[in-house]
Amino acid sequence: MSNNSTSSPGHLASFDGLRIAFAAMVLFSHSFALLGVADPIRSVVTGGGDPGDLAVDGFFLISGYLITRSWISDPSVSRFLARRALRLYPAFVVASIFSVLLVGPLGASAVGDYFHALNLRQTLVGFLVLREPHTPAVFAGTTVGSVNGSMWTISFEARCYLLAMLLGLAGMFRKRTTLLILTVIVGSAISYAVPEAGPTDNQHVLFGIKAVRVSDWMAWFAALFLTGSCFFVFRSRIRFTLWGLALAMFVLAASLFSAALLRPGILLGGAYVVFALASIRRGSRAQRRTMPDVSYGMYLYGWPVQKLLGWYIPHMSPWLMFVLSLTISAVLGWLSWTFIERPALKKKPHRPLAHQRKTDTPEALQS
Repeated sequence: MSNNSTSSPGHLASFDGLRIAFAAMVLFSHSFALLGVADPIRSVVTGGGDPGDLAVDGFFLISGYLITRSWISDPSVSRFLARRALRLYPAFVVASIFSVLLVGPLGASAVGDYFHALNLRQTLVGFLVLREPHTPAVFAGTTVGSVNGSMWTISFEARCYLLAMLLGLAGMFRKRTTLLILTVIVGSAISYAVPEAGPTDNQHVLFGIKAVRVSDWMAWFAALFLTGSCFFVFRSRIRFTLWGLALAMFVLAASLFSAALLRPGILLGGAYVVFALASIRRGSRAQRRTMPDVSYGMYLYGWPVQKLLGWYIPHMSPWLMFVLSLTISAVLGWLSWTFIERPALKKKPHRPLAHQRKTDTPEALQS
């Protein structure tokens, strides 16, 4: 990428490296949060947010781009749903079983009581709806007593897939201006209309901004996803330059110090940074095809690995937890990719060869 670069997201080298970096950022943030230690970055940025928050947003931006490309390359409802299910479910179910049947007992005060109280029906329903595993009480006395708290975002990812399908069926991806207007409306609404309520039992915090209702979460993730979609449909008109990247990074960095500007800063500056970095070519296409996509597995196994480390190695430094959990999660991510995800992806239905387009690339169908 140079000052007069004409590269566009339509020729992105790969998102794999970015997604691995995002998974590592989540692990970094959780290394502090799960030990009840102040995050050194969150304590600096006065607008709220931490690397893990930004990483999750990055995942949804990339997903919006790739899923839109996948739909446009083959606008078949049956094949689209099959691909999305094969991408999400196999690894999610295996990681959920790992969390419920191994991590839970290891973090329980009494293994017998744990299995006696385990609700099998609720667990199976959780697998179906891509819900974070609900188990009997575990990791007593720790900051967060959950076997896999990272999984809560996966159901929102699936909902964004359905949103993309509905937009595709409505022809929105061919109506670029209408899609852009919709994205601006959703992004503006969620940026400035999030309620700042007091503490409640069902309250969550995103970037220091309180989101009490599930609809608030969905609107924010939808705004990110739609932004990624816009970067794809307008790819021929977007240019990435060093000056543009520098300006976008400045906007993003400045927004970290203002709760009111944080979300607009992510949707504008953050999105440009993500896709500009992804536009940098890294290696040949053949090399990229052989790269294991370990990011999903790292994300799924990072939390349970960190909970077990903190449980069995008391007084662990968050920095040591980060290094150990990053290493272990990368190995588990590779195992997940090699023995679960990649075999499942090989079963994805493909459009007849006579109708395939240039957008049918490995990167488009891996997300």
